[in-house]
Amino acid sequence: MSKSQQNYLDQVAQRLHLTADAQSGILFGMQGGLHMMLMRSTSNQNFVSLVFSLTHSGQEPDAAEIKAFVKSNKLIVNYSIRRSRVEFILKPRFGSFKQIDQLEQVTGEVVSLLRTGGYQSCCQNCGQTAETDACIMAGVPSLLCDSCYQQLGHNQEQIQQESAGKPENVLAGVVGALLGCLLGVGCIVLLGQLGYVAALSGIVLAVCSLKGYELLGGRLSTKGIVIACVLMLAMTYVGYRLDWAITVAKYFEASLTDSYRAIPYLIDEEILDGGVYTGELIKLYAFTLIGAIPTIISSVKNRKMAKVTYRMQSQRAVNSTPEF
Repeated sequence: MSKSQQNYLDQVAQRLHLTADAQSGILFGMQGGLHMMLMRSTSNQNFVSLVFSLTHSGQEPDAAEIKAFVKSNKLIVNYSIRRSRVEFILKPRFGSFKQIDQLEQVTGEVVSLLRTGGYQSCCQNCGQTAETDACIMAGVPSLLCDSCYQQLGHNQEQIQQESAGKPENVLAGVVGALLGCLLGVGCIVLLGQLGYVAALSGIVLAVCSLKGYELLGGRLSTKGIVIACVLMLAMTYVGYRLDWAITVAKYFEASLTDSYRAIPYLIDEEILDGGVYTGELIKLYAFTLIGAIPTIISSVKNRKMAKVTYRMQSQRAVNSTPEF
């Protein structure tokens, strides 16, 4: 975390009377009798998310009421409701010192609405109005009662132990990654025939090859990521050449197999423009990397975060094992 971000969090925490978690940078605390978390929005990194876990007379939050409020408030961009968990996406920019006043204003307005509506804080897992703590559960910011924290922590520990003991079948993983890449090849050909070269092809290749390896290989290790990346690069070329072969086959009314094999000959004979062919291939590789690299980074990050469980109050992270 940069010094500027730390200063921003300190100022917001002071103005809103919240506490900053040293590890995650999430602000947590209570306003108007409601437990809340304030953090950088995952759906849009520029915005701020205000998170509650709420119940109203034992029922889940009234979606219509919250929707109407969001529409009437210009400082709220969007919202989401998942059972008792309510997340408001606020308009003030995360990290903007000039908009802290707006952040304080809209937070107060949200809390006032919820208090007036008779909402109470509850555990986002069991829905009970027991005392809740802000915590990180398997990498996810959560508001949980002590009982659910303990239970989910034990469950997560067991899952991780089972995953760690699960053997990796490299051969099956390669088959899975290859099958995933075929979907990416289909995307390249489809978009190519429509006249587009898009990062979507890279995203499809990355996600499908990585997920394919994990699904059939048992787990996604660093070795699996490397194998999937090699297949990604190889299948990007196959997909690109296949796209050109389809165009050649249509033009010369030849078979697809003959057209695929004839691509180098047609370039040597200058029937196809070699410069255009190479330039478009480089462009596709660039888009593939643009799509694949963030996906891989996100996958690695999620794997690491899935092992993180701790209570924010303690500001102590214990990998794989919660505080028991």
